[in-house]
Amino acid sequence: SLRSSASFITTLTAAIIQLIGIMIMNKVYEYLSIRLTDWELHRTQTEHEDSFTFKMFMFQFVNFYGSIFYIAFFKGRLTGYPSSYNRIASFRLDECGASGCLIELTQQLAIIMVGKQILNNTLEIVLPRLKVWLRKRDDVEVKENSAKPMRWEDDLNLADLPEHGLFYEYLEMVIQFGFVTLFVAAFPLAPLFALMNNILEVRVDSNKFVTQLRRPLARRAEDIGIWYTVLEAVANLSVITNALVIAITSDFIPRLAYQYGVDDKPGGYGDENTLSGFVEYSLTQANVSHFSDDNKVIDSTFFKVISNAQAN
Repeated sequence: SLRSSASFITTLTAAIIQLIGIMIMNKVYEYLSIRLTDWELHRTQTEHEDSFTFKMFMFQFVNFYGSIFYIAFFKGRLTGYPSSYNRIASFRLDECGASGCLIELTQQLAIIMVGKQILNNTLEIVLPRLKVWLRKRDDVEVKENSAKPMRWEDDLNLADLPEHGLFYEYLEMVIQFGFVTLFVAAFPLAPLFALMNNILEVRVDSNKFVTQLRRPLARRAEDIGIWYTVLEAVANLSVITNALVIAITSDFIPRLAYQYGVDDKPGGYGDENTLSGFVEYSLTQANVSHFSDDNKVIDSTFFKVISNAQAN
């Protein structure tokens, strides 16, 4: 029913709204990066591009990965405890569901990564064609009896190459590399979606550069610039984040310790290497008489049923 899926629907809706906000903030961060880099007045073009690249990546890193880092390592860890919840303006801090934060992390990561790929590929197909169509519409009308336009006349209507050339192609691949490596322990299908996206990206870009954009002017470059340093930093960081996801966010280590390290298991399972009774073992007890008036347990039907069952 809808009520039983309320938690999943809420997480899904929040992730979609987050994706929309991310795509909007991308334009804001791009404008800020351009303005800040121009104000710095770098001596060479290489220094200018490296500075712009670093700013754009840092903005994009916080924009795309901020919510994922929050869910993985902070959500539900600062809420306090039943007799003393931490509150902001009388509202309790957000916390994960009963199953933990790993499922929510996977959903958030999948929606942001796959949604970004779909939106980017759609824009790369639609925008160049739209620009060409607008150029042709604004062009001088050709008479019915006029000769067929020359090839160079058709090329005049093609869209211009973006100001920063292949920068956005690099940025897209680096952000995708971050999705694949930083949290692959939570979303093992990320490399598969990245491969599918890259196969489609090759065909979309080839069609865009050949049929929709003017031929770019060749320009020498020493290397890929600061991108290599960025990729190396993301790869090193991914070792730490995946270790923390396994150790902190998931129940892998507690389950393993219970299965092989706990002899006196609840329910009389003894020293069997099984997970039976793990949920009961992971729960804790609280003396509700210590709770403040604002946090006391309400005598609801649920607690009456529990009390009667314990009495019998």
